[in-house]
Amino acid sequence: MSDNPAPRIPVLIASTLKPIQDPRAFGKLALSLGETNKYQINIIGFSSKKLNNSPDFRYFSSMGDFSTWSRICAQYRLFQTIFKIRPRVIIACTWEYLPLLSLLKPFFGFKVVYDVQENYAFNLDLNPILNNDKKRKWTFWIKMAEKSAKVDLFLLAEKCYRKEMPQKNPFLILENKFHGEIQKTTSKDFQAQTEFGFCLTGTLSPAFGTIQAIRWFQEIQKVYPKSRLFVIGHVPISNFFQRLKELEKTSHGIIWRISEIPIPYEQLLEAISEADFSLLPYTLHPAISEKMPSKLFECAALGTPVLITPNPKWENFLAPFKGGFGIDFSDLMQAVPMFQQAIRQTYFSTPAPGEVLWDSQKSDFQQAIDQLLS
Repeated sequence: MSDNPAPRIPVLIASTLKPIQDPRAFGKLALSLGETNKYQINIIGFSSKKLNNSPDFRYFSSMGDFSTWSRICAQYRLFQTIFKIRPRVIIACTWEYLPLLSLLKPFFGFKVVYDVQENYAFNLDLNPILNNDKKRKWTFWIKMAEKSAKVDLFLLAEKCYRKEMPQKNPFLILENKFHGEIQKTTSKDFQAQTEFGFCLTGTLSPAFGTIQAIRWFQEIQKVYPKSRLFVIGHVPISNFFQRLKELEKTSHGIIWRISEIPIPYEQLLEAISEADFSLLPYTLHPAISEKMPSKLFECAALGTPVLITPNPKWENFLAPFKGGFGIDFSDLMQAVPMFQQAIRQTYFSTPAPGEVLWDSQKSDFQQAIDQLLS
């Protein structure tokens, strides 16, 4: 028998705007396939600097800035990458690549997996800078791209996408669970504290309740003046970024680390780990309320209680291990009384279950790719 290992199957995981080492595309999909030792993993995504390749992972830049020209050129860079590595499977993490992949698929013979991270057409309602005409145009292009796609497998990041997009078959639900281990923690009681550390992390936008959370924190400061709020995250809407920068000039007790490009995921997890409470002030928009935010899984695994907009779906998830408390961030008159009710609770009296971890669904993903190639 030959001692030479079997050649690894080339797989390409492709994004445009998401960073090359995106928490889902790289931290979950790529690492899960890489650990099988069956695949040579290639990743194309946003990167403002060149990343060093390793024996297991090769990186390609889709775009180095967020200009319109770079976004157009990303299509050509994807073609170059496909021509170079000849992948057997391409996992598209954006709808923008689907028309090109459908065009190239008959010539290169690869399988197409579409990682449906968002209901993109539905989410256009969350962007306040788009008027109705622009929304109609973007909805048309998104639906045309998805309709034209010759997809072999859909990965759905939310269970609710089965109802919202029933035409996406065959499918596998892969929620945005935490890639890591559940941290050992004791039950948390805050009744004796007089100052608190809060964090507001991830994507910062009007629809995600960013301003409401800041105003809410300022009410808490009036009674607990030594408390601090750490605002750290990516602000994709340019005029909202400017609004936050203006708030930064006049805010007290708020530490800011905001950027118009994605912030390294490790920094977000560190902020959550160090906080007494993580704020999840999402608005109950139909495009949000049925989803399971990745921060719910992250906070559960890291042992950080969450203060979250009341929603039965989210509260039922947190209830078994007492992982958080419902707060109406828009009701500033009740901000302090509701928070005082929150700090009378005991959190994480039992540890979060293993179902909050990516490992609980990882093997399903690995088997699905194996079956696709069999």
